[in-house]
Amino acid sequence: MKGLVLKDIFGVRFQIIGAMALMLLPSLMLILGGGGMIVDEEANVPIEIPVLLYGIVNYISITLCSSFLVNTLGFDERSGWSKIQRTMPLTGGKIIGAKFAAMGLVLVLLTLMSLMVNVICAVLFGIPFEPMIALPLCMCMVQAMALSPTFTLGYRFGAKATTSAYICFMVVLAAAMTVLVFMVFMGDIGTTALRVIGYAGIPALTAAVVAVSWVTGKKAVMVDI
Repeated sequence: MKGLVLKDIFGVRFQIIGAMALMLLPSLMLILGGGGMIVDEEANVPIEIPVLLYGIVNYISITLCSSFLVNTLGFDERSGWSKIQRTMPLTGGKIIGAKFAAMGLVLVLLTLMSLMVNVICAVLFGIPFEPMIALPLCMCMVQAMALSPTFTLGYRFGAKATTSAYICFMVVLAAAMTVLVFMVFMGDIGTTALRVIGYAGIPALTAAVVAVSWVTGKKAVMVDI
């Protein structure tokens, strides 16, 4: 199983490196923008601007970069590995478990890197800690919700159909996040509601989706050997 996990992680290693570089982008933009090393009142930079900027970068670096894990389904299918591994002494739980483990490791790595950069920048630029910590954690859980069913569906319906469905979901997700950000800035959603969504709603929904995907995925892997 270790080999199956490493296979998928090595397949997205360049995307992980790109995500690391992308996380440094907003910090450089703030420095080059004339705010110096501290964003204060004299710099005349509203605090919502850097928070939104880091939110966008967290979305791109965690959600979009880890989405390349979906491509591993196509790699396995084109190489014939998805068929070969089913004839080996591997249970459906181990096969789908390797996908989930690779997903978890990549998401944890990207999230930890994002948290480290965000905390450092929160200190340097005087940005509130709560959104800088909550943003990458929420992005990690949302992406786990998006990727988990993808692996299950990929073994049942094929990589192409599943990738198309995943892209459609990501478009809807991006639109939903845009609406959410707009509602927050308009004052339609308060801080309390955001905390309930981020600290309770998203974790509970993530746990449910991952659990269901795990159970159904073990059966889907062994279909059509």
